[in-house]
Amino acid sequence: MKYSISNWIYGDEPLETTFERLQRYGYDGVELKGESKLYQAEEVKELCKKYNLSVLSIAGIYPWPTRDRDIASPDDGVRKKAIGYLQSCIDLAAGVGAPLVVVVPSAVGKVSPMDNFKDEEEWIQAKEWAWSHAILSVREAARYAEARGILLAVEPINRYETFLVNTAEDGLRFIAEVNSPAVKIHLDVFHMNIEEADPAEAIRRCGEELLVNLHISDSNRMAVGDGHIDFKAIMNALKEINYQRALTLEPLPPVPDPYVATRLKRYEALRDKYAEQCITRLRRLEEEIP
Repeated sequence: MKYSISNWIYGDEPLETTFERLQRYGYDGVELKGESKLYQAEEVKELCKKYNLSVLSIAGIYPWPTRDRDIASPDDGVRKKAIGYLQSCIDLAAGVGAPLVVVVPSAVGKVSPMDNFKDEEEWIQAKEWAWSHAILSVREAARYAEARGILLAVEPINRYETFLVNTAEDGLRFIAEVNSPAVKIHLDVFHMNIEEADPAEAIRRCGEELLVNLHISDSNRMAVGDGHIDFKAIMNALKEINYQRALTLEPLPPVPDPYVATRLKRYEALRDKYAEQCITRLRRLEEEIP
């Protein structure tokens, strides 16, 4: 297994500062937030060479409200822009040598397909339309990704942050309906802690062929060991499916809104603490697996 950190959690920190930290604590790579305007591919590759790191994934960013990043939107124009955003992330991945882009099928923070609805049937119908829109959007983006040798990794997000794809089972059904060799699944242990009865079994269900990236933080979204997730069971399940890809750390300070948490200067000291704590504890567990 490889160890990575998503630079999304560090707000506007200079990329070289992040790379210095990752090298210091023995990480293999980084996940770049999907904001292509922030990077020059050649500069990123130079930093990778300097610090002996790789870009292991691109994290698509889909905050709600949005008019250009909701691939499940009922608005054709919004979906067209969202697909264009995904294509920009795919281009970024190709430019920096990353193998995959993380995709959330509905905007993060959007917990209903519609603001007002007259009855249950209207809500269900709206969700079904959103599902269909997201399938078609990812299918189109997948053709673009496949031509460039990039994978799209669909991420289930818990029901309190999105309404569409919440569980590993939802994710597997979604990628089956997209039906593209370029579309796989990404899991996040924090969201699994909320949605899955047995997170380790969800990992096994996805298996080596489909699981291509894993976000890790504890049950309170803080560092590994600061909550109640059974990481020994998680690591055992990963070993059982012969998972060889990235464990991408995504711990955040104890602030309710993750987008706010990434910007608060008062918690900057936690960046080093969490980076060291997470990799130390996970590597120890990995070494203990027979």
